[in-house]
This record gives sequence, structure tokens and C-alpha cells, in this order.
Amino acid sequence: MSDEKQKPVKQYRRGAVGVSIWRRETTTPEGQQVFYNATASRAFTRDDGKTFEYSDSFGTDDLPTVAALLNLAFTWIVTQQSK
Repeated sequence: MSDEKQKPVKQYRRGAVGVSIWRRETTTPEGQQVFYNATASRAFTRDDGKTFEYSDSFGTDDLPTVAALLNLAFTWIVTQQSK
């Protein structure tokens, strides 16, 4: 197992809100298959204003942006799976 931190294969961002797409390979009875997962997050800073942290909690005003970015992620994943 590698000590390298896995990186997303694709990211969409609008302001503080972002969606990351992750690639996962697994062995199934049909053979090796690739799956994709998407995660949504919101960046924020603590009191020092320098250290970024991330949350998976969104305010009401963030929800349309989250929905739009997840839709972009869905389209990207479907396109990858059809190749």
C-alpha cells in the first residue's frame, strides 16, 4: 500500500464550495472495474484567517451551487463510463 495521498481525478469549484471526483478500482466477478465517487465540501478559515479547513455542511445559500457542481460531476462520470 502506498503512503501517497490519493488525489481526485477531477474537481469542480465555485467560490468556497467544491466537488471532487475520486477513482476507485476493484476486482469483481466480472474482472477489474473502475468506479467513481463524488464528495462535496466547503472551505473555510478559522480565526487566524490563514489555515483552510473543510466541512461537508452547507448553508441554504450554498445548496444551489452544490447541486450545480454535483450535476457537472455526474456528467463527467457518465462520460468516463461510456468510453
